[in-house]
This record gives sequence, structure tokens and C-alpha cells, in this order.
Amino acid sequence: MNIVIIGFASCGKSITATAICGLTDMRHVDLDRVVEERYGKRTGARLSVRQIFGEIGAGGFTALENDALKSLSEMRDSVLSTGGRTPMDAANRACLKSIGRIVYLRCGVDTVMERMNKKGTPLTMGSAPEDIKKEFEKRDPIYAALADITVDNEYLTPDKVAAEILKRISL
Repeated sequence: MNIVIIGFASCGKSITATAICGLTDMRHVDLDRVVEERYGKRTGARLSVRQIFGEIGAGGFTALENDALKSLSEMRDSVLSTGGRTPMDAANRACLKSIGRIVYLRCGVDTVMERMNKKGTPLTMGSAPEDIKKEFEKRDPIYAALADITVDNEYLTPDKVAAEILKRISL
């Protein structure tokens, strides 16, 4: 079985995936790294997902991300951490559902913005807080509708979130 973690930028998807893997024999697959690898094989360029997005735009990036998701269809016993935009595309949502049980890692928008600022996440650069809040409000119902389970990680450590996910998924 696979676990797919979705949620807004800086909600803790990757760190939670790593924590789950520390408690199980599962392996962590980061969709951003898969996208970077596939782009690199196609172009010979080693770029980050942010750079790739800048090069090929939203539509091209979504197509590349969908291709990367399709390449994971045979993945087993893994925890997939996605990008925050990944579930916003209908084709990506179908791929995510086919890969595994979906966990929406949710925390409040103020917490997300605080974490973004601490990490220097580019989404906050040049984006007004109200723009980030609008994007969060747009994505939240899509994430919630897609998820098999939702775990609020506003005040929990990654290890506690991982334990809660495993308990609720019955692993």
C-alpha cells in the first residue's frame, strides 16, 4: 500500500513523509524530485521545480507533473509527498487516487504563512498575505474532497502526525 500526502505549501508534507518512513519499512518518494529527474532526462538541464516552472509555465509544469505521477503507477510500499499545486489538476487527482490512500495534511493559513516566511518559500515573495489566503481558500475544499483522511498538524510534531496517520490508515 502507498500513502499520498497532499496539502498547501509548507504544511509539512515532506517532513511527515520522512517521519512515516522512519516508523515503517516504507520509502519516501518526493514528487518534486521525480519531476526534476524527468525534466533533466528530457532536457539535460538540472533545474529545481521552481526553475522548471519558470521555464515551462503552469501548463507545461502540470503536464510534466502528470507524466511523473503516471510513472509512479507501479510504486509499492511508499509515501509520496506532492507539491501544493498537484491536486489542483483533475488528471493529477485521478492519478493520485490510483496511487494510494490520500492524506490531507492541514493546518491554518496563518501557520502556513509563518512557516513559509521562516523557510523563505518563494510563494510568499511578491505575494500579499491576502493573495495567499485566497489561494488557500481555493485549494482547501479540493484537498478535502480528494482526501481519504485529513489530519490537522497545526500543533503536532511530524512524529505525532505520522503516528496519527498510520493509526487512521491501519498500518
